[in-house]
Formats: sequence, structure tokens, C-alpha cells
Amino acid sequence: MSDTITTLPAGLATLERRTEIIKALIFEICAPLGRDSNNFVHLVDLAEAIGHDETNTSASQPGTAKLDSSVIKVVVRLSNPNAMIDEEVRVENEVAAISLVQKALISYPCKIVPKVFAWQGSKHGLGWIVQEYLPGEQLSLHFSDLQTDKKAVVLDQVAEIFKMIQSFQHGVEGFGGLGFDGKGGVVAGRSSLWSVGPFSTHAGMYQAIFAKQLELTQVTPLLDGWKGTGLQEWLQRFSTSGGFANLLAHTGDIQPTLVHGDFGAENILIDPGTLQITGLLDFDFSHIASPADEYFYSFPSFCGLVPGPFEDEDLQLLRRYQTEGFPSAPSTREATSESVDWEVARLWQGALEKHHLASPKDIDNIAELADIYWFLLDVCPPFFNLPRWLARKTEEQKLAAKKAIGENLDRYVRR
Repeated sequence: MSDTITTLPAGLATLERRTEIIKALIFEICAPLGRDSNNFVHLVDLAEAIGHDETNTSASQPGTAKLDSSVIKVVVRLSNPNAMIDEEVRVENEVAAISLVQKALISYPCKIVPKVFAWQGSKHGLGWIVQEYLPGEQLSLHFSDLQTDKKAVVLDQVAEIFKMIQSFQHGVEGFGGLGFDGKGGVVAGRSSLWSVGPFSTHAGMYQAIFAKQLELTQVTPLLDGWKGTGLQEWLQRFSTSGGFANLLAHTGDIQPTLVHGDFGAENILIDPGTLQITGLLDFDFSHIASPADEYFYSFPSFCGLVPGPFEDEDLQLLRRYQTEGFPSAPSTREATSESVDWEVARLWQGALEKHHLASPKDIDNIAELADIYWFLLDVCPPFFNLPRWLARKTEEQKLAAKKAIGENLDRYVRR
């Protein structure tokens, strides 16, 4: 019965045939788990325990654990090829990231990162991971309804976990995505999100992302290279003249840091009764970057995402507090805010300080790094190529979104 895990179908070419992977398992019940985003996630109740000595997959696959004979539930994650993630590297990147985060959290009192039992990359078909089922419900379903003291309990745990990940001595040289070498060790690789890498420097990674974004503007129908706006010429000149490289030269020495890349309420599981965190999931975007980068990708539900320089007044105030420090007493503007939950923002900052984390105000040049990151995103916003976003928008809405992004880029030009 070991073949039900180790020889799952490889040549799946269409989304409609993805369930054939699950059918290769001997199971009683298979149902969508409801944790889908960039993957199709299914909970599989096995018809019988299939973990015996001869079914140990770890000997042939890095990042995997033995499927214990007591396991009767597994999660099958099938890559969604429309998620705009690099299909060739995304599964290996995720498994390698899981391997690192498991080590980072080895002393955490609960095991909250799922074991991986088997996996296959997407080079020959649809990528998949068979991993441990972790109980719990998504924090995003409960967080906004919690009382202040309960929110503080949850955020305290999140900050503790974040501290362990961010301070982890991962041993990976360089920057970029994650993968395995021939001996099963985790090494830097091509980024699943940007399809570039690896790099010896953080500046080199950001320069490659800029070049990649410029390429994408040419093949994004909504942008058509920003033709007719004046931006096309300015962006090319900014790239070739060394202007962008000069920006990066002022960001200083950067310590390679493990970044989850999507550390938010949707990817955290809790026990609703005890409010204990039971799972940390979804490492699709994980990579090695700077200590600042997690604050550009994560914590939106906790008002912990550092905004770009051209957001509304409330978000600009949040950014100022994040990067310069929160005042001891709430300001009058906080009382009238609509786009920022200041109570949560202060709770999150308090949790970071309690666990002696490098919060945004403690990271050198974070405002400059944030400006660069959000500029890169505006050069070619990913959702302009996302099928589900395009399908939901009218032509007028698409053009309005393009206009707003173009105005943002114009502001960068004038700075």
C-alpha cells in the first residue's frame, strides 16, 4: 500500500483532473478543507492506516517525515496553476520553507507546522503536497469578533512565533527562494513569487525583481508597457541609468532573514475555545530577504503591514507610528480613523515590544525599503494578470485601477 503515497500521478495536464491525485490514496472521505487560496486543499480520511516501516518516504525525498501508522487523516494540497506562482519551483520552495520553520520553532511548546509526508513539483504536471492535518479554525474567522483582552492573548502568541522565525539562524547563504541541494540541505533558489534568484545580495535580488517587473509590463495587456503615459521611457531610463541601483545603495548591509511571506490571520489556526494557536500554514511565498520584508507581506489583519508612501491619511499616520514609534497617548486622529483599527495596531506593537522583536521602528532604513518595495509592486501589479481579479472587474474598473497605479508611479517620478 506504500505506492499510494509514493507513486501519485505525475502527468496531470488539466485542472479538471486534479482529483486523480487524491483518488490514488485509499480513503473513505475526501472533502475540500476550506483553506484554499493559491492551492486546492483537501482533507482526506484514509480508509486504513498506511504508515509502516516500508512506507517511509523520507529516504528519497528531502523535507519529508515518516508517515506514522497512527495517521488516519492527511491534507492534500494541489497547486492552482492560475495562482501566478512559479510552478516549477513553488512546491519545493514550500517544502524547504516548512523544513526551516519547523527547526525555527523546535522549542515552541506546540507543534504548529505540518509535517510533509510526500511531495511532487510541477515540472511534469500538477504539483502536490501530502501533509499532516492540523486541527483548528482559521484565525480570520474569529479575530475581529474577539474582545480586546482576547485579541491580546492571540497577538502575544503570534509575536512569540514571529520572533522565533525571524531570529532563526537558518544557515542559508544568499537571498531568494528556497530549495534543496543534492544532499537534502536547504539552499537559496529561485523565488516562487518573482521567478528570479538566487542572489548573493539583497540589492541584487531587488534589481532583478525590477527587471522582471519591467518585462511583465510588456506582456500585461492592461498595461501594454505603460505606452502613451511617459512612464515607459522613465522606467527604462531609471533602470539603465543606475537610478534604481543608487536607491538600493543607501539601504545598508542586510542580514539574510527567513520570511514567511504571508503571515496573517488566514494562515493561522486557533482553537476557538482556548485561543491557542494550533497551526501556521501556507509557505508558498516564503523566501530569504531582509528583516524588513516580512512587514511588507504580512500582518494586515493586525495593522502590522507597513504601507507605501502614497496611501490615505490614516495609513500614512500608521506608517509614521510604525517607523518612528507610537505616542504614549492616542491622538485625536485615531478616534476618527476609518481605515485603521488603532486598538489592534497598538496591541500588535505592544506584543512586538514584549517579545523584544525588531519592530519597524527598530529596523534601519525601513521607510526607504518600504518605498522601494511598493514601487516595485506598482510597476506591474500582480493582480493585473490574475484571472480571478480580471474576471470580476468591468473594463471601466480595470482602467480606473490602471489610472490609480499610474498616478502612484507619477508621484515616485516627482519625488
